[in-house]
Amino acid sequence: MHRQIYEKMRQAILSGELPARSRIPSSRALALQLGISRMTVVNAYDQLLAEGYLEGKIGAGTFVAGALPEELMQTAKTRAVKTAAFSRGLNLSKQGRLMARSFDDVLLEHEGTKFTPFQNGLTAVDSFPFNTWTRIAARQHRLTPSATLLNGDLAGFRPLRETLAAHLKSARGVVCEPEQIIITAGTQQALALIAAVFLDQNDEIWMEDPGYLSARNLFALSRAKIIPVPVDKDGLNLKAAYERSKKPKLVYVTPSHQYPLGVTMSLARRLSLIEAARATGAWIIEDDYDSEYRYRGHPLASLQGLDEEGRVLYVGTFSKTIYPTLKLGCLVVPPDLVDVFTSGRILSGAQSPLINQAILAEFIAEGHFARHVRRMRTLYEERQQILVEEVKRNLRGLVEMKADDAGMHLVGWLPDYLDDQEVAQKAALQNVRFQSISDSSINKYKRNGLVFGYAAFDEKQIKRGVRKLTKVLTEMMRNQDNPIPRGSFHFDNRRVRRVSISSGVEYFKEHIKIKC
Repeated sequence: MHRQIYEKMRQAILSGELPARSRIPSSRALALQLGISRMTVVNAYDQLLAEGYLEGKIGAGTFVAGALPEELMQTAKTRAVKTAAFSRGLNLSKQGRLMARSFDDVLLEHEGTKFTPFQNGLTAVDSFPFNTWTRIAARQHRLTPSATLLNGDLAGFRPLRETLAAHLKSARGVVCEPEQIIITAGTQQALALIAAVFLDQNDEIWMEDPGYLSARNLFALSRAKIIPVPVDKDGLNLKAAYERSKKPKLVYVTPSHQYPLGVTMSLARRLSLIEAARATGAWIIEDDYDSEYRYRGHPLASLQGLDEEGRVLYVGTFSKTIYPTLKLGCLVVPPDLVDVFTSGRILSGAQSPLINQAILAEFIAEGHFARHVRRMRTLYEERQQILVEEVKRNLRGLVEMKADDAGMHLVGWLPDYLDDQEVAQKAALQNVRFQSISDSSINKYKRNGLVFGYAAFDEKQIKRGVRKLTKVLTEMMRNQDNPIPRGSFHFDNRRVRRVSISSGVEYFKEHIKIKC
């Protein structure tokens, strides 16, 4: 409590709320006012006196120091502005300049974890079994030998790697031994390690377009040459890839549930991709970010399980199944790459806390993880249905959306005359968060769309979010100058938007002369 008094008074002095040389209440008076012990106030005052914020005058009382530097007496806001206003050359590296330029993109995907519809990548933390997790955590803290926590395996907590090897084999068809698993601090560290191990300047990497924005920015930091490859109904279009590049060093794909379009790569395309990697000497990165959530049948087996050439690097994460801030994932590499990736993991310095790895290992081994995923499949499917129904009810003609058999997000397609980035910006002002398809694209995609993350939001939040988007789109429609959408009706050489009957009648009255 005395620290709280100290901090509040210190901030009041620095902000100017308590002016220099002003008298402060006596310790007895302040203690009486706050209803606390006088000694608590005395301790706070003693600290402020010792640091020079206060000065005592015998027989007169205690006062704010009059000799504080003028710079410290300015408001916190002014000091923050002055701190940020250095006029100097930063002399950043090429990589640093790329980081600075990609700051907005980083914020777009990683800025906080505010549960704002329809932010993607969040989980239903309100339905996570925290009581079970806490009980396991308490047991691990109490019983785990200190030597285990101090001297962990270089590639990650051995019991977790053993548990994951069994889980990945049964749930994802991944073929591996525990020694092939590298525990990472999530997907980003796994991708960073792959880039560090394989990419030199101007090395070519095939990437899905549209695709995962953070992966693209991360590989760009290695000054690799990004080759955007379009995605069709079967996944990464290999014919288009070969037309753009003959010798890729890496191929980045999300085959189980392509991000953001939601396409599942067909078996024929998977086998063709593995053959292409063998023929070109490329390495395939399989980002298996949300494959646990398939609502029809079992989750599809991994691409890695089909690979007999040792060309696939499997990346998994628990951010989509446990909770986003856990920052635990895994990287499964061929046996001859174990040493180099283990070395890279140590040198990166981003090891996940060993105690969290121990908790996760027990959480999986006791069956809690599998039960939790099954419950979430049911919950997420229900939330997806609610979203689709609300969009059909409120946004018919403005947003086209279909249900999907998998995943934690859906794409809502917009009319051609609405810019998806502009819609996302205007929606953000209404506290509704989207990533646009344009944000995820290198080359302009053929349609404009928004990514709706629904997993973390209950029925009320989804309905409220859809109502806010309806307001945004209605306002934008009102400001459109005779928009001409795709597939519109033709009357007397003019094209008319599909809108409600009443609006359509007004449009006809204003713009169309019909001769009976």
